[in-house]
Amino acid sequence: MPTYSYYPRKSQLHAFYEAHDNIAGGNETMLDLLFGSNPITDEELRKLIEKRPATYGRFAGYIGTRK
Repeated sequence: MPTYSYYPRKSQLHAFYEAHDNIAGGNETMLDLLFGSNPITDEELRKLIEKRPATYGRFAGYIGTRK
């Protein structure tokens, strides 16, 4: 018997909200890194974007715009 049959199926709405909450949590964490009490530098952000562009590329607009 396949393993996936042991797990309950999620509704499409439940899966949508779960994905939404995951993305929102990542955005909140990144904004805290960008504007928190000890923000990362533009150079550190560039390195993150180079390392994982699919994850951090959406924050490239903040390079050069922060004090």
